[in-house]
Amino acid sequence: MANNLDYKTICEMMENMLTGVAFLGLQEDKLEFLYMNSGGFRMLGYAPSVGYKYLNNLVSLILEEDKPKFWQAIEDVLKDDGAVDLEMRTVTATGSLRWLQIRGNLYERTAERAVILCVFLDATDRKFVENELQAQSEWYQMLLETEGEMLVDYNAKTDVLSIKTASEYGLESTRIIDKFMIKLRRDVLESTDEMKLVEIVEEALKTPRTDIIELKTNILMGKEKRWYRIHTSSIAGVDGYVTHIVGKITDIHENKLLQEELRGKEKLDTVTGWYNREATKEQVNQILATSGDRNIHGFILVDISDFRILSESLGEDMGKRILKDMTKKMSKGFKRSDILGRLGEDELVIFAQNIGSVHNLDALASMVCHSTEMTLGSGDEGFTLAGRVGISLYPYQGDTWQALQTKAEKAVDSLRGSGKFGYHVYDLSGILKREAAENERQQKLLEAADTEENLESLLERIINEERQNENLTRAMLKMVIRHFGFQKACLSMEGKDGKRGLELRYFNPGYEPREEQDVIDETHQWISFLKRVDLLEGFQVIHNYDEVPEELASYMLRNTIHTLLIQPVMMKGEIKGAFLMGECTGREWHLNTEEEKELKRILQLIQIYVLKNARKESGQATLQDARLLDDFDSYVMAVDYDTYELCFANRKLLNALPNLQIGDYCYRTYARQDKPCDNCIMKKLDRNDPHAKWSEEWFSSSLRSWLKVHGSWMQNDGNSATCVLNSMDISEYFIGNMNG
Repeated sequence: MANNLDYKTICEMMENMLTGVAFLGLQEDKLEFLYMNSGGFRMLGYAPSVGYKYLNNLVSLILEEDKPKFWQAIEDVLKDDGAVDLEMRTVTATGSLRWLQIRGNLYERTAERAVILCVFLDATDRKFVENELQAQSEWYQMLLETEGEMLVDYNAKTDVLSIKTASEYGLESTRIIDKFMIKLRRDVLESTDEMKLVEIVEEALKTPRTDIIELKTNILMGKEKRWYRIHTSSIAGVDGYVTHIVGKITDIHENKLLQEELRGKEKLDTVTGWYNREATKEQVNQILATSGDRNIHGFILVDISDFRILSESLGEDMGKRILKDMTKKMSKGFKRSDILGRLGEDELVIFAQNIGSVHNLDALASMVCHSTEMTLGSGDEGFTLAGRVGISLYPYQGDTWQALQTKAEKAVDSLRGSGKFGYHVYDLSGILKREAAENERQQKLLEAADTEENLESLLERIINEERQNENLTRAMLKMVIRHFGFQKACLSMEGKDGKRGLELRYFNPGYEPREEQDVIDETHQWISFLKRVDLLEGFQVIHNYDEVPEELASYMLRNTIHTLLIQPVMMKGEIKGAFLMGECTGREWHLNTEEEKELKRILQLIQIYVLKNARKESGQATLQDARLLDDFDSYVMAVDYDTYELCFANRKLLNALPNLQIGDYCYRTYARQDKPCDNCIMKKLDRNDPHAKWSEEWFSSSLRSWLKVHGSWMQNDGNSATCVLNSMDISEYFIGNMNG
């Protein structure tokens, strides 16, 4: 469609229109904005004086997911000389999203270029209403399909929670909780379970997600504390921010109590109320698996002399009664966290946690001995009971149940051999010497240490090693799983050029594999499987067997993994391996926001260490210098010049983009594009100049911000090059100019 009118004249006519008007020129596949009126700039949040400066960068303001629609519309206009209509999202100067309803038409076509006229309206409010109606529709549909359960709708803008109860006859009741999050944060300061609910809601408000949690609370219904299972889904509004959290609450109180009752009956001895043999061993192993070398635990084995003879003489019922009285007295002298168990008819065990020092055992052991002393009758017909107590200590005499039990039994045998009663600590003199030496060593460390060294600094010391060391990498895994409370960890990397891959595993004591197998082949098979079911797309924490494919659920059950953490490892844009970590004790395992950030950062450090050594074959320098930029108050990353591989990202960038993946292509993980940026700053650096620098202003759709990007070489030699991109947020500069 051709037109003889001068489009500049038309522009003057359009300047005072409230709608947005723009002319786009297309010449040799290059698109440029020829003109935009004040109404258009106003919709994007810019003053014309600022907007004109960046007119040809306006395409970058289109949300990445909507750019294909935009380019398809351009193609359709040119193909049939007709008009097209589309709706798409753009990012304003303040970083919020705005929906635009656009009609484009071919205004002029010449041999040199084509000119397209676009008229657009702000459709954000309409989209917001549509989104609200859709959310309400989904919520009420859920209500219609629900019977005997409660549905919740949390309005993030008003901080109001509504709870509706449904039955086969319709709605029964509605409960409104005003200022819900304010009250929730205020009331849950001392409740671990309810703090999980706070963390889940806070995370759900950041980005659309689905969560399931089981907790005991009275916050939701205002009655006595009951067990509930809560399913939540957060819904984002048209501006990209979460506006509602909807969900379903199921009362599981009776089932939970029944499960606890059945579980308790299976684990408790019917006479003493203490744990039975298997449950005692299980509980102690769980504690040993997560204990550090600085914890000191006492394994107290009690042999009640002549109890069987007494039981046979006075009858089984009297024997049970006497044993019950003994254990009742003992129970009063131990902490709730200590493990009390009955191993056999006349054999008891107490696992006393964190006793501090061997010197603290005297009072505990004396109390146990006193509790077993009993005299029945008098004279020749009298009968006296007494206990022999053998004690071993973690970590001095073992870090497994078997080792500690064996040493405690030897201590009891030494008493039997001498005909004595009372208690005996196995190798007490050796323990006292080691304890004294350890106290001296710790004192020297305290005197020499200037600052407290955290887990990350320990890992960085390991990373600074010049050569790849599998033992050091395994040591890193050990520190990580003990710090975060896992029992199993694995780092598996594919080999290249037909070589065997890297397979490093660590297990806390008591959680080793039951059978020997080719673990490398098995793990690689599982990584291939996780790729197929899209579980290697980013950081994953899996709690519920019912929500994963059957093969993965079976794998978790066979290996007693109750919580599985998956973090992919990437090289040159492809998934080459994964971190797999398992929680096997059955406890409810969750990360709060800060812990998740810390864990992701720790895994990044280990990955940098592993990939750094892999890249040495191509002559690429290490990334130690990059970590000097870690605390910069700007977005910093290091990128391989030849492969576009993201080698490093500092804390600020990781916090802003938590799904950023080291080893992926920078344009995909940072700019959310499928190909390198058209105006790649890195490619504007001169490879022949080791001091080359380049700066320019660029809009990041991932960060929703205008950035001032500075590029320079970190390393540049004949074989490879690594570029550092340091980006400062200059959005306030635009807003300031707009307001000025």
